[in-house]
Amino acid sequence: MYNSIKFLNILSFIYPEMRLAKGYKRKLNQHFSIHIAENYKKEEFQEILALNVKVHGESVSDYFKHIFLNHPRKEDILFLYIKDSNSNKIVSSISLWPLEWRIGSINVLVCEMGFVGTLEKYRGKELIVELNNLYERIMAEKGYIISVIRGIPYYYRKLGYEFAIPLDHRMFLSPSMIPQDDLEFLKIRKANLDDIDLIANKYNQYYENFFISNLFDKNCYISKFFNDNYNAFKTSTYLIETGGKTIAYFTFGKSYDNLAYDIKTSDINREYGIKILQFTKEITSIENPDQINLAVREDTDLAELIGELGGTTNNTYGWQVKIPNLKLYLEKIKYILENRIFNSNFQGLTQDLRLSNYKTTIILSFKNGKISIVKMEKGYPKEGSCDLQIPGSLLFKLILGDMSFEEINHIIKDAMIIHKSREIIDVLFPKENLYPDTYY
Repeated sequence: MYNSIKFLNILSFIYPEMRLAKGYKRKLNQHFSIHIAENYKKEEFQEILALNVKVHGESVSDYFKHIFLNHPRKEDILFLYIKDSNSNKIVSSISLWPLEWRIGSINVLVCEMGFVGTLEKYRGKELIVELNNLYERIMAEKGYIISVIRGIPYYYRKLGYEFAIPLDHRMFLSPSMIPQDDLEFLKIRKANLDDIDLIANKYNQYYENFFISNLFDKNCYISKFFNDNYNAFKTSTYLIETGGKTIAYFTFGKSYDNLAYDIKTSDINREYGIKILQFTKEITSIENPDQINLAVREDTDLAELIGELGGTTNNTYGWQVKIPNLKLYLEKIKYILENRIFNSNFQGLTQDLRLSNYKTTIILSFKNGKISIVKMEKGYPKEGSCDLQIPGSLLFKLILGDMSFEEINHIIKDAMIIHKSREIIDVLFPKENLYPDTYY
């Protein structure tokens, strides 16, 4: 890894146009050029903004301005675009937003793809494919291991993404089903900047229960969750207190489609959950007296309470995930894999395990329970040569802990495993609780 980065740095010095940084530009052909936007070029910013408003609607205008101009990590955020050389107009764009997720005990650099759009006249010309190629080159150069997107269904499969982590879970609840318990001893107040360390502590305690979660970033958290007014792009944070002591917090906003109230909590019990629902009922009583649409993660205490009260599940959605370099990802998490082997019946494991997506085979070489090397072979595997075979990007669902092999095989019959390797695969890649978020 060090040598490859060193090589890229040498190339960047010899060929400055190769640097994948703000201000980068290159001709694609006689019709189009590809660019990475500069920081403070007003005309360029206005053009990218106009494109996104035209594609996504006026509602994204303030959101876009915040990300581009005011986000705490704006120096690391990259806006990629393609310009029509004849009209000199920007016609297609995507953006790269940096995140850091905790996977087990490992911190992993992640990037989120956002603001994907092409003017209607230019669709069908594979411009997003070209932008994605540049995006993945940036990933490789800057060390991003995973890319995620909250985008529209199906489209991003053509770029190698798979729905692999829960993201959005909708529930309907009638306000009449919310208990009217007298909980006056519990007080709710809006959080302020003096509360951030307390929130960070409760946040970290809560997300320890999940295999994948968003690493707490103080400035980014404030930017997204400390807003006076909430909407689909802004969220407010509230504290639950009793006797002057803070016992829990929750965030309150609108879902990305502006249809549901999005609620995330720290650890709560039944009383705290009822208090949150009473608070929600007060806010929504005029808006819809018969039904509250809630976006609450399904594997949380609050979702369990809503179900007990008679709430019904409406819809679920997921993060779309891509791991461009599986070898790099498995090398990054090898300590986790080794630890799982150590705490199993396979201590001292010495053998090669071959995992294939039918296009590439990854070989994990174990010696005395440690991974000595991770190798990669291209091409369709020989029959019977692999311990595990899962088609394409569906493999992400297993190695990220989203589904067990049995669940994947129930859906896809050419997901296959050698019987003698089944228990080892289950040990290495168990199904996990996953709850990553975004700061955008």
